[in-house]
Amino acid sequence: MKIASWSRATPAEAAPLAALFQRTEAVAPVGMEQHAEDVRNRLTTLGPDSAGRTRVGRDHTGTVVAYGEVADMGTVDDVLRIRLANVCHADVADDVRAELHHWLIAQAKQLRDDRGSAQAVLGTRCAENDRAGHELLIRDDFALVRHQRDLVLAVPDAPPAPVLPPGLVLAPVDERYDELARLAHNEAYSDSPAAVRPDRRTWPQHATGHPRFLPDLSCLLLAQADGSDNPVAAFLFALADGSTDTPTAMLHCLGTRAPWRRSGLATAMISRVLHRARSADIGQLRLEVTDSNHPALALYRKLGFVESGRGFAVLMRQLTPEADEQP
Repeated sequence: MKIASWSRATPAEAAPLAALFQRTEAVAPVGMEQHAEDVRNRLTTLGPDSAGRTRVGRDHTGTVVAYGEVADMGTVDDVLRIRLANVCHADVADDVRAELHHWLIAQAKQLRDDRGSAQAVLGTRCAENDRAGHELLIRDDFALVRHQRDLVLAVPDAPPAPVLPPGLVLAPVDERYDELARLAHNEAYSDSPAAVRPDRRTWPQHATGHPRFLPDLSCLLLAQADGSDNPVAAFLFALADGSTDTPTAMLHCLGTRAPWRRSGLATAMISRVLHRARSADIGQLRLEVTDSNHPALALYRKLGFVESGRGFAVLMRQLTPEADEQP
């Protein structure tokens, strides 16, 4: 299959893009959104200056069969993080996919130069069973850095009661704590180089303003009297997940700030979600965790989470001016 035309992605194309992602996720999952409202949210989060770094390919019938995206994920320790997405229908020719890949690299270099960064790191996802995609990335100096595990847990009839250390209280998500929750989120994920750390503009679409946000299943853990400027010790933001036949809640953001880790806070928040899920007739919880996060992986497995089969590989590559000069 060849591409008849290329264009930039717009929110108006959310539905055909979602249809493409549904087809590709069924055979080679990488965690792309499968509903039009989620795709629209993804495009909105990219920001207006990133519209030119998206590419939609259509076949001779006008059907969307390919999508490319270069996203600015922010700068950490003077290194610009850039996310690439290369999604193609299974029938798209290998040379078309390679062409899209090289376009993405060129756009990433331009983004690095526009941001005035001396160094950048590229990150992308590849399905575990996508041998051709993996080989394409390895040939272009990408290296496997981790596997992202997709875990599920059936909601039990009698979930355990949340147990909290003294001085902490479980609270519903409240707009009064929205900015503090964002700061707590970014602090909790500060040691994860691939994590999204939203700014004020992108935070709503990432969490409480997400079209599938579930406020009743989300919560904050507040320290009542610790003397710090931010009482948010831990957080859990849940989204409705319509990608399975079983009513499912996705534990989209789950984190604990460093001073409160190893205190059972994640277990307490998940216990609360299980109780709320049972009342809401939600039959399953789902989450993603990197296989290098051994404590979290061990905890989730202890709680009964099991592999769903929808995990994927994450590959990265350095992007420096010196690398540009290599043949």
